[in-house]
Amino acid sequence: MRAAEFFSGIGLVRMALENERWQVVFANDNDEKKFAMYQGNFGGTDFRHCDIQDITSESVPKVDLATASFPCIDVSLAGNRAGLAGKHSSTFWEFARILKGMASKRPRWVLLENVLGLLTSNEGRDLREILRTLNSLGYACDIVVVDARFFVPQSRPRLFIIGKPPIPNSNNGLLRTHLARPKAVVDFILKNPGLDWSISNLSPLNIKRETLSQLLERFPDSSSIWWGNDRKKHLYSQMNELHREKLQTIVRSQSDSFATVYKRIREGKCRAELRTDGIAGCLRTPRGGSSKQFVIQAGRGRWRVRNMTAREYARLQGAPEFTIDVPENMALLGFGDAVCVPAVQWVIRNCISSNGQIGLRNGKNSKAQALSDVASIRS
Repeated sequence: MRAAEFFSGIGLVRMALENERWQVVFANDNDEKKFAMYQGNFGGTDFRHCDIQDITSESVPKVDLATASFPCIDVSLAGNRAGLAGKHSSTFWEFARILKGMASKRPRWVLLENVLGLLTSNEGRDLREILRTLNSLGYACDIVVVDARFFVPQSRPRLFIIGKPPIPNSNNGLLRTHLARPKAVVDFILKNPGLDWSISNLSPLNIKRETLSQLLERFPDSSSIWWGNDRKKHLYSQMNELHREKLQTIVRSQSDSFATVYKRIREGKCRAELRTDGIAGCLRTPRGGSSKQFVIQAGRGRWRVRNMTAREYARLQGAPEFTIDVPENMALLGFGDAVCVPAVQWVIRNCISSNGQIGLRNGKNSKAQALSDVASIRS
Protein backbone atom coordinates (compact mmCIF):
# COMPACT_ATOMS: atom_id res chain seq x y z
CA MET A 1 0.00 0.00 0.00
CA ARG A 2 1.28 3.44 -0.96
CA ALA A 3 1.01 6.70 0.96
CA ALA A 4 1.69 10.42 0.53
CA GLU A 5 2.73 12.41 3.61
CA PHE A 6 1.93 16.14 3.74
CA PHE A 7 3.28 18.48 6.46
CA SER A 8 5.71 15.64 7.05
CA GLY A 9 8.07 17.37 9.49
CA ILE A 10 10.85 14.98 10.44
CA GLY A 11 8.94 11.94 9.14
CA LEU A 12 7.49 10.20 12.19
CA VAL A 13 4.17 9.56 10.40
CA ARG A 14 6.28 7.89 7.72
CA MET A 15 8.02 5.81 10.37
CA ALA A 16 4.63 4.65 11.68
CA LEU A 17 3.45 3.80 8.17
CA GLU A 18 6.60 1.87 7.35
CA ASN A 19 6.30 -0.04 10.62
CA GLU A 20 2.84 -1.07 9.36
CA ARG A 21 4.33 -2.08 5.97
CA TRP A 22 3.13 0.91 4.00
CA GLN A 23 5.34 2.52 1.35
CA VAL A 24 5.64 6.32 1.42
CA VAL A 25 6.21 7.51 -2.15
CA PHE A 26 5.66 11.25 -1.70
CA ALA A 27 6.38 13.69 1.12
CA ASN A 28 6.22 17.47 1.50
CA ASP A 29 7.21 20.11 4.03
CA ASN A 30 8.70 23.60 3.78
CA ASP A 31 10.80 23.60 6.98
CA GLU A 32 14.47 23.35 6.06
CA LYS A 33 15.59 22.24 9.52
CA LYS A 34 13.03 19.46 9.73
CA PHE A 35 13.91 18.37 6.20
CA ALA A 36 17.53 17.90 7.30
CA MET A 37 16.35 15.42 9.95
CA TYR A 38 13.95 13.75 7.52
CA GLN A 39 16.65 13.36 4.91
CA GLY A 40 19.10 11.93 7.43
CA ASN A 41 16.68 9.07 8.14
CA PHE A 42 14.68 8.50 4.97
CA GLY A 43 16.62 10.16 2.17
CA GLY A 44 15.12 12.89 0.03
CA THR A 45 14.31 11.36 -3.34
CA ASP A 46 10.54 11.35 -2.72
CA PHE A 47 10.50 14.62 -0.75
CA ARG A 48 9.24 17.94 -2.16
CA HIS A 49 10.85 20.67 -0.07
CA CYS A 50 8.52 23.59 -0.78
CA ASP A 51 5.39 25.39 0.38
CA ILE A 52 2.26 23.27 -0.03
CA GLN A 53 0.82 26.09 -2.16
CA ASP A 54 3.36 25.10 -4.81
CA ILE A 55 2.21 21.47 -4.93
CA THR A 56 -0.09 20.61 -7.82
CA SER A 57 -2.50 17.69 -7.78
CA GLU A 58 -0.85 16.34 -10.90
CA SER A 59 2.55 16.13 -9.19
CA VAL A 60 1.29 13.78 -6.47
CA PRO A 61 1.54 10.11 -7.50
CA LYS A 62 -1.33 7.68 -7.16
CA VAL A 63 -1.53 6.54 -3.53
CA ASP A 64 -3.91 4.65 -1.27
CA LEU A 65 -3.58 7.05 1.67
CA ALA A 66 -2.82 10.75 2.11
CA THR A 67 -1.79 11.99 5.55
CA ALA A 68 -1.59 15.58 6.81
CA SER A 69 -0.38 16.89 10.17
CA PHE A 70 -1.24 20.47 9.32
CA PRO A 71 -0.11 23.32 11.64
CA CYS A 72 -1.92 23.49 14.97
CA ILE A 73 -1.07 26.96 16.25
CA ASP A 74 -4.38 28.57 15.19
CA VAL A 75 -6.57 25.85 16.74
CA SER A 76 -4.51 25.08 19.84
CA LEU A 77 -5.82 26.03 23.27
CA ALA A 78 -2.41 27.64 23.84
CA GLY A 79 -2.48 29.48 20.50
CA ASN A 80 -4.41 32.39 19.09
CA ARG A 81 -7.58 30.36 18.29
CA ALA A 82 -7.88 32.01 14.88
CA GLY A 83 -9.01 28.63 13.56
CA LEU A 84 -9.00 27.61 9.92
CA ALA A 85 -8.92 31.28 8.94
CA GLY A 86 -5.55 31.69 10.68
CA LYS A 87 -2.27 32.08 8.85
CA HIS A 88 -0.97 28.62 9.76
CA SER A 89 -3.91 26.24 10.18
CA SER A 90 -5.56 27.59 7.02
CA THR A 91 -3.04 25.49 5.08
CA PHE A 92 -5.57 22.67 5.49
CA TRP A 93 -7.40 24.22 2.54
CA GLU A 94 -4.33 23.70 0.35
CA PHE A 95 -4.36 20.02 1.25
CA ALA A 96 -8.07 19.88 0.38
CA ARG A 97 -7.33 21.62 -2.94
CA ILE A 98 -4.78 18.96 -3.83
CA LEU A 99 -7.19 16.14 -2.95
CA LYS A 100 -9.95 17.71 -5.00
CA GLY A 101 -7.70 17.99 -8.04
CA MET A 102 -6.58 14.37 -7.85
CA ALA A 103 -10.02 13.30 -9.17
CA SER A 104 -9.74 9.75 -10.56
CA LYS A 105 -6.54 9.03 -8.61
CA ARG A 106 -7.84 10.36 -5.30
CA PRO A 107 -6.56 8.31 -2.32
CA ARG A 108 -8.92 5.78 -0.82
CA TRP A 109 -8.15 6.99 2.72
CA VAL A 110 -7.18 10.28 4.37
CA LEU A 111 -5.59 10.65 7.80
CA LEU A 112 -5.38 14.07 9.50
CA GLU A 113 -3.65 14.72 12.84
CA ASN A 114 -3.86 17.79 15.05
CA VAL A 115 -4.14 18.98 18.64
CA LEU A 116 -7.18 18.31 20.79
CA GLY A 117 -8.11 22.00 20.61
CA LEU A 118 -9.42 21.42 17.08
CA LEU A 119 -12.44 19.69 18.64
CA THR A 120 -13.61 22.99 20.16
CA SER A 121 -12.01 25.56 17.85
CA ASN A 122 -14.63 28.20 16.96
CA GLU A 123 -17.21 26.20 18.95
CA GLY A 124 -16.65 23.14 16.76
CA ARG A 125 -17.17 24.94 13.46
CA ASP A 126 -13.61 24.38 12.24
CA LEU A 127 -13.75 20.63 12.75
CA ARG A 128 -17.21 20.54 11.19
CA GLU A 129 -15.92 22.30 8.06
CA ILE A 130 -13.01 19.89 7.75
CA LEU A 131 -15.42 16.97 7.93
CA ARG A 132 -17.84 18.57 5.45
CA THR A 133 -14.97 19.13 3.06
CA LEU A 134 -13.90 15.51 3.28
CA ASN A 135 -17.53 14.43 2.81
CA SER A 136 -17.72 16.57 -0.31
CA LEU A 137 -14.67 14.75 -1.67
CA GLY A 138 -16.35 11.39 -1.22
CA TYR A 139 -15.10 10.38 2.23
CA ALA A 140 -17.10 9.27 5.24
CA CYS A 141 -15.29 10.16 8.46
CA ASP A 142 -14.35 9.04 11.91
CA ILE A 143 -12.62 10.98 14.69
CA VAL A 144 -10.62 9.53 17.57
CA VAL A 145 -8.39 10.90 20.31
CA VAL A 146 -5.27 8.90 21.13
CA ASP A 147 -2.89 9.81 23.96
CA ALA A 148 0.77 8.84 23.62
CA ARG A 149 0.80 7.83 27.31
CA PHE A 150 -0.60 4.41 26.39
CA PHE A 151 2.59 3.66 24.46
CA VAL A 152 5.32 5.88 25.93
CA PRO A 153 5.62 7.84 29.21
CA GLN A 154 4.50 11.13 27.68
CA SER A 155 1.15 12.90 28.03
CA ARG A 156 0.28 13.81 24.44
CA PRO A 157 -3.40 13.53 23.41
CA ARG A 158 -3.97 14.12 19.71
CA LEU A 159 -7.07 14.26 17.52
CA PHE A 160 -7.11 12.06 14.43
CA ILE A 161 -9.58 12.47 11.57
CA ILE A 162 -9.97 9.53 9.24
CA GLY A 163 -11.61 9.75 5.83
CA LYS A 164 -12.79 6.44 4.31
CA PRO A 165 -14.92 5.13 1.46
CA PRO A 166 -18.61 5.49 2.46
CA ILE A 167 -20.56 2.37 3.36
CA PRO A 168 -24.36 2.00 3.09
CA ASN A 169 -24.94 0.64 6.61
CA SER A 170 -26.73 3.02 9.00
CA ASN A 171 -26.37 0.99 12.21
CA ASN A 172 -24.87 3.08 15.03
CA GLY A 173 -24.11 0.18 17.36
CA LEU A 174 -20.37 0.91 17.41
CA LEU A 175 -20.83 4.51 18.53
CA ARG A 176 -20.00 4.31 22.20
CA THR A 177 -17.43 5.83 24.49
CA HIS A 178 -13.94 4.36 24.43
CA LEU A 179 -10.56 5.54 25.73
CA ALA A 180 -9.91 6.72 22.17
CA ARG A 181 -13.44 8.04 21.67
CA PRO A 182 -14.25 10.02 24.82
CA LYS A 183 -17.63 11.51 25.57
CA ALA A 184 -16.71 14.85 23.95
CA VAL A 185 -16.07 13.06 20.65
CA VAL A 186 -19.24 10.95 20.86
CA ASP A 187 -21.24 14.09 21.64
CA PHE A 188 -19.73 15.87 18.64
CA ILE A 189 -20.70 13.01 16.35
CA LEU A 190 -24.25 12.87 17.72
CA LYS A 191 -24.65 16.65 17.37
CA ASN A 192 -23.68 16.46 13.68
CA PRO A 193 -25.93 13.79 12.17
CA GLY A 194 -25.93 15.57 8.82
CA LEU A 195 -22.32 14.57 8.22
CA ASP A 196 -21.33 11.24 6.68
CA TRP A 197 -19.69 9.07 9.32
CA SER A 198 -17.88 5.76 9.23
CA ILE A 199 -17.28 4.64 12.81
CA SER A 200 -14.41 2.20 13.37
CA ASN A 201 -14.61 -0.78 15.69
CA LEU A 202 -11.76 0.05 18.09
CA SER A 203 -9.64 -2.48 19.93
CA PRO A 204 -8.89 -1.89 23.63
CA LEU A 205 -6.23 0.66 24.59
CA ASN A 206 -4.04 -0.90 27.25
CA ILE A 207 -0.93 0.74 28.65
CA LYS A 208 2.10 -1.11 27.30
CA ARG A 209 5.23 0.97 27.73
CA GLU A 210 8.54 1.45 29.43
CA THR A 211 8.72 3.74 32.44
CA LEU A 212 10.15 7.24 32.30
CA SER A 213 13.12 6.08 34.35
CA GLN A 214 13.89 3.38 31.78
CA LEU A 215 13.90 5.91 28.92
CA LEU A 216 16.08 8.54 30.55
CA GLU A 217 19.79 8.71 29.83
CA ARG A 218 22.26 8.44 32.69
CA PHE A 219 25.03 10.98 33.23
CA PRO A 220 27.83 10.97 35.83
CA ASP A 221 27.94 13.56 38.61
CA SER A 222 30.84 15.26 36.85
CA SER A 223 28.95 15.80 33.57
CA SER A 224 28.55 19.40 32.44
CA ILE A 225 24.94 18.64 31.56
CA TRP A 226 23.91 19.18 35.20
CA TRP A 227 22.96 22.75 36.08
CA GLY A 228 25.04 24.86 38.43
CA ASN A 229 23.77 26.02 41.83
CA ASP A 230 22.67 29.48 40.68
CA ARG A 231 20.48 28.06 37.93
CA LYS A 232 19.07 25.44 40.33
CA LYS A 233 18.17 28.11 42.86
CA HIS A 234 16.43 30.18 40.21
CA LEU A 235 14.35 27.18 39.12
CA TYR A 236 13.42 26.50 42.75
CA SER A 237 12.34 30.12 43.16
CA GLN A 238 9.91 29.66 40.26
CA MET A 239 8.10 26.80 42.01
CA ASN A 240 5.05 27.45 44.16
CA GLU A 241 4.65 25.76 47.56
CA LEU A 242 2.85 22.72 46.11
CA HIS A 243 5.63 21.93 43.66
CA ARG A 244 8.37 22.64 46.21
CA GLU A 245 6.74 20.09 48.50
CA LYS A 246 6.60 17.58 45.62
CA LEU A 247 10.32 18.09 45.16
CA GLN A 248 11.10 17.74 48.85
CA THR A 249 9.10 14.51 49.01
CA ILE A 250 11.28 12.80 46.42
CA VAL A 251 14.44 14.38 47.89
CA ARG A 252 13.63 12.65 51.21
CA SER A 253 13.31 9.27 49.47
CA GLN A 254 15.95 6.63 50.24
CA SER A 255 16.48 5.98 46.53
CA ASP A 256 16.77 8.15 43.44
CA SER A 257 13.69 8.93 41.38
CA PHE A 258 12.97 11.23 38.46
CA ALA A 259 10.60 14.08 37.77
CA THR A 260 10.08 16.31 34.77
CA VAL A 261 9.78 20.07 34.92
CA TYR A 262 8.00 22.42 32.55
CA LYS A 263 7.68 26.19 32.79
CA ARG A 264 4.27 27.83 32.38
CA ILE A 265 2.90 31.33 32.70
CA ARG A 266 0.55 31.43 35.69
CA GLU A 267 -1.11 34.71 36.67
CA GLY A 268 1.47 36.63 34.69
CA LYS A 269 4.45 34.88 36.27
CA CYS A 270 6.77 32.15 35.00
CA ARG A 271 6.21 29.07 37.14
CA ALA A 272 8.19 25.82 37.20
CA GLU A 273 5.86 22.84 37.59
CA LEU A 274 6.94 19.32 38.50
CA ARG A 275 5.44 16.10 37.30
CA THR A 276 6.31 13.18 39.57
CA ASP A 277 3.91 10.50 38.28
CA GLY A 278 6.46 8.91 35.93
CA ILE A 279 5.03 10.59 32.82
CA ALA A 280 6.63 13.48 30.96
CA GLY A 281 4.54 16.46 29.97
CA CYS A 282 3.69 17.03 26.32
CA LEU A 283 6.85 17.70 24.31
CA ARG A 284 6.82 21.06 22.55
CA THR A 285 9.06 23.03 20.25
CA PRO A 286 11.80 24.93 22.13
CA ARG A 287 11.38 28.22 20.29
CA GLY A 288 12.71 30.93 22.57
CA GLY A 289 13.90 28.29 25.04
CA SER A 290 10.79 28.55 27.25
CA SER A 291 9.17 25.32 26.15
CA LYS A 292 11.99 22.91 26.92
CA GLN A 293 11.44 20.16 29.47
CA PHE A 294 13.88 19.52 32.26
CA VAL A 295 14.73 16.38 34.22
CA ILE A 296 15.18 16.31 37.99
CA GLN A 297 16.97 13.41 39.66
CA ALA A 298 16.35 13.41 43.41
CA GLY A 299 16.73 11.22 46.45
CA ARG A 300 18.86 10.57 49.54
CA GLY A 301 18.76 14.20 50.54
CA ARG A 302 19.83 15.84 47.28
CA TRP A 303 18.52 16.87 43.88
CA ARG A 304 19.97 17.98 40.58
CA VAL A 305 18.50 19.11 37.29
CA ARG A 306 19.38 19.16 33.60
CA ASN A 307 17.82 19.74 30.20
CA MET A 308 16.04 16.79 28.63
CA THR A 309 18.10 15.52 25.70
CA ALA A 310 17.16 15.08 22.06
CA ARG A 311 17.61 11.32 22.40
CA GLU A 312 15.11 11.32 25.25
CA TYR A 313 12.71 13.33 23.09
CA ALA A 314 13.08 10.69 20.37
CA ARG A 315 12.34 7.88 22.84
CA LEU A 316 9.29 9.72 24.18
CA GLN A 317 7.98 9.99 20.62
CA GLY A 318 8.40 6.24 20.11
CA ALA A 319 11.39 6.65 17.78
CA PRO A 320 14.34 5.45 19.90
CA GLU A 321 16.55 4.55 16.93
CA PHE A 322 15.99 7.79 15.00
CA THR A 323 19.29 9.13 13.62
CA ILE A 324 20.12 12.49 15.20
CA ASP A 325 22.94 14.24 13.36
CA VAL A 326 21.80 17.86 13.73
CA PRO A 327 22.38 20.41 16.54
CA GLU A 328 20.51 19.70 19.79
CA ASN A 329 18.05 22.60 19.57
CA MET A 330 17.21 21.69 15.97
CA ALA A 331 16.47 18.14 17.05
CA LEU A 332 14.30 19.31 19.98
CA LEU A 333 12.28 21.44 17.56
CA GLY A 334 11.78 18.53 15.18
CA PHE A 335 10.64 16.06 17.84
CA GLY A 336 8.59 18.61 19.77
CA ASP A 337 6.50 19.30 16.66
CA ALA A 338 6.12 15.64 15.64
CA VAL A 339 3.77 12.74 16.31
CA CYS A 340 4.10 9.73 18.59
CA VAL A 341 4.93 6.80 16.30
CA PRO A 342 3.06 3.95 18.10
CA ALA A 343 -0.02 6.15 18.58
CA VAL A 344 -0.21 6.69 14.82
CA GLN A 345 0.30 2.97 14.26
CA TRP A 346 -2.66 2.21 16.53
CA VAL A 347 -4.87 4.55 14.49
CA ILE A 348 -3.73 2.98 11.22
CA ARG A 349 -4.48 -0.51 12.49
CA ASN A 350 -7.87 0.33 13.99
CA CYS A 351 -9.27 2.90 11.57
CA ILE A 352 -7.68 2.15 8.19
CA SER A 353 -6.34 -1.42 8.02
CA SER A 354 -9.31 -2.80 9.98
CA ASN A 355 -12.58 -3.59 8.16
CA GLY A 356 -14.79 -3.27 11.24
CA GLN A 357 -16.80 -0.09 10.71
CA ILE A 358 -20.35 1.21 10.41
CA GLY A 359 -21.83 4.22 8.70
CA LEU A 360 -24.03 7.00 10.07
CA ARG A 361 -25.85 9.02 7.43
CA ASN A 362 -29.16 10.86 7.50
CA GLY A 363 -28.88 12.75 4.24
CA LYS A 364 -29.66 16.20 5.65
CA ASN A 365 -26.48 17.65 4.18
CA SER A 366 -25.92 16.72 0.58
CA LYS A 367 -22.47 16.78 -1.01
CA ALA A 368 -23.48 19.85 -3.01
CA GLN A 369 -24.67 21.63 0.13
CA ALA A 370 -21.43 20.81 1.91
CA LEU A 371 -19.39 22.33 -0.91
CA SER A 372 -21.58 25.42 -0.87
CA ASP A 373 -21.19 25.80 2.90
CA VAL A 374 -17.41 25.47 2.72
CA ALA A 375 -17.20 27.99 -0.12
CA SER A 376 -19.27 30.54 1.80
CA ILE A 377 -17.11 30.23 4.93
CA ARG A 378 -13.87 30.66 2.98
CA SER A 379 -15.09 33.65 0.97
